[in-house]
Amino acid sequence: MAITINRKNKRLIILYILDLLEQGTSITKPFSITRITNALNKLGVECERRTVSRNVNYLIAYGKPIVKLKNGKIYYDKTKENNL
Repeated sequence: MAITINRKNKRLIILYILDLLEQGTSITKPFSITRITNALNKLGVECERRTVSRNVNYLIAYGKPIVKLKNGKIYYDKTKENNL
C-alpha cells in the first residue's frame, strides 16, 4: 500500500523514520541511511538520504535513544528508552 505524502505532510517523514528505527532495528540489526531511504520510498514516502540523515539527527537531539555506529549504520536502542 503506497502512502501519498504531499508538501503539507512532509513533516511526517520524521515519524516514519522513527517507526522504522523502533520496529526494525536493534544492536545486531542496524540500518544504513540508504536502507531507511529506500524503505520510505517503497512506502511511497519520497525523500533523499540527506533528509533522512537530518531527521535522524533531530531525533537524537530530541533525546530518542538512537545510536550511530562507526560504520555509519544506526539503530534504536530499546534498553535506553525513557518516557518524555
